[in-house]
Amino acid sequence: MGLMDEVNKLAQKAKDAAAEHPDQVRKVIDQAEDQIDKRTGGKHASQIDSAGDKVADFLTPEQDRPAGQHAADVPDTPRPDPA
Repeated sequence: MGLMDEVNKLAQKAKDAAAEHPDQVRKVIDQAEDQIDKRTGGKHASQIDSAGDKVADFLTPEQDRPAGQHAADVPDTPRPDPA
């Protein structure tokens, strides 16, 4: 088994866990976004949010979301102002 097989296996485990707990996944992604936003002084907030949304979409299978909803549409936890 090669390195890519291991990476794919870990990615699938992450997707499986995320499918079981999408609200917790969104919370963790929001926390990561907040930390990165603080460390960059809020200079890249929109790019950070976009990246977080893409991670959530990757981890949350489409069939586990309501019709037409992206994982990014799951209600976010309130985010403090990084300033």
